[in-house]
Amino acid sequence: MLTVHDISIRYGEERVLDHFSCEVKRGDLACITGVSGCGKSSLLKALIGLAPISSGSVRILGYELNEKSCSIVRKEVMYLPQELLFPSENINEFATHVRKIGRVKDVQKSIDKLYKNLFLLGLEKEILDKHLSEISGGQRQRVILAALAQLDRELWLLDEPTAALDEASRDLVIAFLRAKQQSGTTIVAVSHDACFASQCSTLIQLG
Repeated sequence: MLTVHDISIRYGEERVLDHFSCEVKRGDLACITGVSGCGKSSLLKALIGLAPISSGSVRILGYELNEKSCSIVRKEVMYLPQELLFPSENINEFATHVRKIGRVKDVQKSIDKLYKNLFLLGLEKEILDKHLSEISGGQRQRVILAALAQLDRELWLLDEPTAALDEASRDLVIAFLRAKQQSGTTIVAVSHDACFASQCSTLIQLG
């Protein structure tokens, strides 16, 4: 599913990651962990060509990652960064935008999946009628995850999916991700949350 071989990441003269290797098997729930500033988010970005790999190689979803394959890989991976800009202040419009860029063919099936995702994440579907200013940061985080999870992607890359969540919300997200893993989705997540890491099948230690 994912093989990282001896990669180094540099931004100009700044060395972020040096000669790092790891492997994630199909169906894993993997956690990238380590001290702050050790390159966790940069590693996640590098997996889809959003961070500069100065040496080494990445093989992902059967593709050798390079300038040509990046666009293909990005269409087949669900990537959730720490900060995601909404194209609209309206939550339902964001969910619709996700379906549009994901080229969803069966819209009603996708909407039904969205409602189920919201329920599993402890949210009412009426939240879709709200604006960002009307919901909390924790609700926003879960709404984004529910909306992106409408898309059938076999590999998810998540950056701090439980950050800033209270215990109850964190447990809902963990249960949601474990259920997705059990249904065949491969998940790689950056996290400093020890509780989250303890629920993962694979730990990738940086720093």
